[in-house]
Amino acid sequence: MKKTTVLLLIAAPIVFSACKKSNDSDPENNPSIYELPYDKEGVTANKAFMEAEGRDFVKKVDDLSSNTAIEALENFNRLEAPEIDITVNGFRKITAGSQRIEAINNVLSTLTTEKKSYILSKAFGVYKYNQSTKKWDKTASSDKIEFHFPATENGTTNNTVLTITYKNSGKSHVENSTKYDYVYNSQTGNYDIVEINTEETYELPSELMARMTINSSEVMNLSSIYTYQDDKLPKLINVNLSLGSYAAKFEVNTDNKLAGTKFSFAKGSETLIAWEANSNFSSLSYDNLVNSKDDETLDLFVSANTTFTVGSFTLGGQIDYAMMHNELKTVRDKEPASPDWDTYFGGIDYPDYDDYSSYNEYQKALNEYNAKWEVAYNLYDSAYQKYEKDREAYEKEYYTLLASLLNKHAAVVGVNTKTKKKIAAVTFQLKDDVHQYGNTTVHYYDVEPLLVFGDESKISFEVFGETGFENLIDDVEALLDKFEN
Repeated sequence: MKKTTVLLLIAAPIVFSACKKSNDSDPENNPSIYELPYDKEGVTANKAFMEAEGRDFVKKVDDLSSNTAIEALENFNRLEAPEIDITVNGFRKITAGSQRIEAINNVLSTLTTEKKSYILSKAFGVYKYNQSTKKWDKTASSDKIEFHFPATENGTTNNTVLTITYKNSGKSHVENSTKYDYVYNSQTGNYDIVEINTEETYELPSELMARMTINSSEVMNLSSIYTYQDDKLPKLINVNLSLGSYAAKFEVNTDNKLAGTKFSFAKGSETLIAWEANSNFSSLSYDNLVNSKDDETLDLFVSANTTFTVGSFTLGGQIDYAMMHNELKTVRDKEPASPDWDTYFGGIDYPDYDDYSSYNEYQKALNEYNAKWEVAYNLYDSAYQKYEKDREAYEKEYYTLLASLLNKHAAVVGVNTKTKKKIAAVTFQLKDDVHQYGNTTVHYYDVEPLLVFGDESKISFEVFGETGFENLIDDVEALLDKFEN
């Protein structure tokens, strides 16, 4: 197992696109959320507060399902939006001779390179829904993609216009991949294995805009701007979406060491959801993010912190990943390797009856096979039992240290911003998952997060969520039903 990757997954609620802890606040008058005092009202009261904040949010977005823009987009999907091909194919094929193929172990008979380019402007055109044919009629356009269709399911006129415009940045992103296929060879009557190398080029936009009107009145507007570093890593992404009284904003900023993200969702002048996050790296580039192996990429990760707010409830998290990563190396390098099956059973082949001139010769070979297999199995089983003991000892040591380091170098808190008090924090402990197989007891270790409250009680996330949120769940289900009906 890749322990570094496992670590990141464990810390994911803290880490996902997060930012460095702010030092700008006045610690006396405006302390960090991690330094706030605990709320002493107890678990039940805090659950009631969290449920009330959630229900208030659902109530405020209750009319979103009846938003005219969303209803029109749902009808757009019902009408089976026209297929738009933005792909430009280039195909090159080099075929080797059959003798040459056999010289390379009959692995490849044909080398193929397929090139694809994805260019949005290739799909420019005006598409109008035809009520008679139930299909889309297309006319040419040199600067936009536009759809004309009814706003409602039973509408008979194309009173909705969705217009998409796009500007090319002059940059592109290239992805290379390899796959294998079988091609019939008429000369040999066999199927030859073909290696297909695909090169896909994606045109990168500098602007992407979308506007939708119903009966000439604007109901949706999307504007997005993109800039890039010299190596094509996004430098700035700025997206603004409005749907009637609702507005969403999304922003990403990067440099050679920092990736920052902001998101907000508002109704009128009130922000309903806010998320702000950044991740710090020792070095940040397109190449080391896309082309590096998982552990190599994680080696670049330094620290993170994030906050997510709904109403008066804020969830915050921070982690010093570099410190944890360095301290974990001393244990991670001890991970034992599982015994390889082929090391013990490779070369022990079951005898084929047709290879022997008599039954007695075959039976002798079969007995020799069974004897060799039994010896190999005993050796393998002994090695596997030792591996299981070593694995248990290793995992216990590793996850004990990991829990300690998460408590030392990471923090997660839930805060009531009305009272400026912590509802709960998260602590980590070793989890021993015991399995019984007959007379054999096997231990699988992991890290378990627990919620810690003001009275020092510790509760698992599963137990905490089992009760106290029934009304919120009912509200959410009712809201989702409105979108489905």
